[in-house]
Amino acid sequence: MLIDEIKDCSKCGICRAVCPVFFIVNDEVMSPRGRISLVEALIEGNLSVSDRYTDIIRSCIKCTRCADVCPSGVRPEKIVQSAREMLYNTTYTSKTIKEILRSTLDRGRFRNYIVKKFREDKPDNTVPLWFLPLIFHGNAYLPNLAEKTVLEKYPEDVNNGRKQKVGLFIGCSINYSNTDIADSAIDVLEKLEISIFIPKDQTCCGVPLLFYGDVEGAKELAKVNIKAFKYDDLDAILTICPACGITLKQEYNRLVNDSDLKTKVYDISEYIAKFTSYNTRKLDISVTYHDPCYLRLGQEVLAEPRKILKGITDYIEMKDANKCCGLGGTLGLLHPEISQKIGEDKLKNIANSNADIVATGCPGCILFIRDMLKKAEINKKVLHTVQILQKSLLD
Repeated sequence: MLIDEIKDCSKCGICRAVCPVFFIVNDEVMSPRGRISLVEALIEGNLSVSDRYTDIIRSCIKCTRCADVCPSGVRPEKIVQSAREMLYNTTYTSKTIKEILRSTLDRGRFRNYIVKKFREDKPDNTVPLWFLPLIFHGNAYLPNLAEKTVLEKYPEDVNNGRKQKVGLFIGCSINYSNTDIADSAIDVLEKLEISIFIPKDQTCCGVPLLFYGDVEGAKELAKVNIKAFKYDDLDAILTICPACGITLKQEYNRLVNDSDLKTKVYDISEYIAKFTSYNTRKLDISVTYHDPCYLRLGQEVLAEPRKILKGITDYIEMKDANKCCGLGGTLGLLHPEISQKIGEDKLKNIANSNADIVATGCPGCILFIRDMLKKAEINKKVLHTVQILQKSLLD
């Protein structure tokens, strides 16, 4: 029961010290303890849903830092998720948001929707980040929509007949826009002599729907993806987006009672570091690494990307590499000013590292960090870990 989980919270406040949002706003209700108290008051009938309550619940970035330090074992991010699911069927989730969320259930309809909006609203050939799909940050924009999506570009089976066979989960932003990340991932896996299954029927992982509490819509997407991957025939399913990875690893079991899937899902850097061997040349570049929240905290993948990068570059560990870059899922939609403030420290630490390139494992972090660097007129490339590995692999 949700109320029992809430009652486990001793209200000690240790969680406040690690919450990126609370650190910026210094407002109790925007801390994990504050959010738990609000949900408790709502359930007990001492509080009504309001615009302010909705804003507070949706401003949690679900990074799980609070859960890591809780002495009582409380999972505040799960309590927040339950609160979001309760909000979905209220008037505080607009028909427009529901329409956009449900468009992800039909890939053709979703693509037509974003292309239509792009043509109507963006003559400069850019699309607001929130259209892909419903996560945006202030005035940040995605790169141009790809002429061909990843799923249109590649056959379902690539590099057949190898000893290892993996499924590749593409994810929305990479499929529609950042296709170069998928290109690098596929090239790397081919060079590692791995067969790749890229099912055409795969779709959105469901994380945008879960952000807004649409659990029924997310269930439908989970069923589609599980059917598409036929994972019994695969050694692993690899993800190249941590939000997709944590959803497949953790949420699908809750949504559709499939506990076997999580044993098959790996972040691509995790799988490469653990289960492959390869020959590389040392690159004449210095690289620093940013830990995406959903990769380091959500999936405990932190050593593996560093192992890859240390072997092929002059690696420099930036200060506080594990801290949020500021994008924070729906935080950027609701409070871009908080996102920018969170991002300021990350920007400073990147600059102070003096590295040539920033590596990370998250397409969202890549976009946000690139945007921050551009605004600050700092000339550094931001690349996915697999893109740097691609440059070093020997044929």
